[in-house]
Amino acid sequence: MAAETLRQVDQTALKTGQAATIILLVLAFVLDAWPLVALVAIAQLLGAADAPFAPYRLLYQRVVKPSGLVKPRVIPDNPEPHRFALLVGGLFNAAAAVLLLAGIPVPAWVLVWVVIALANLNFWLNFCLGCWMYYQLNRLGVPGFSRAPVK
Repeated sequence: MAAETLRQVDQTALKTGQAATIILLVLAFVLDAWPLVALVAIAQLLGAADAPFAPYRLLYQRVVKPSGLVKPRVIPDNPEPHRFALLVGGLFNAAAAVLLLAGIPVPAWVLVWVVIALANLNFWLNFCLGCWMYYQLNRLGVPGFSRAPVK
């Protein structure tokens, strides 16, 4: 049980990914650029897979953190709910990129704006809807959602 309480997440790293997501997706909308939507989807899906070469992770570790402009804010938390949130965002953006390529822009941009809204909610108000969903699925006993909230 003690190992459970030692699990930690760097909130500043998460906020770096949220900021990058917001900036890139707004830019994609303004420029009507599906490749930017696809790039965000790839970054989110690699983050969800906890890949060591995930773009947002590298941005934080190699640019943002060394710059000294922000400091790590490590808190007790489970990484799995945050990876689940990245997975959901990545799937939304992947679907949006496919829809944009298929010439179906309205539902594509709706998906993109849902991700922008949720990333803003998390960035500004520290509420992660994907994390909340993960913990609800854990509470219901859904297989694969094995981590309960850290107390």
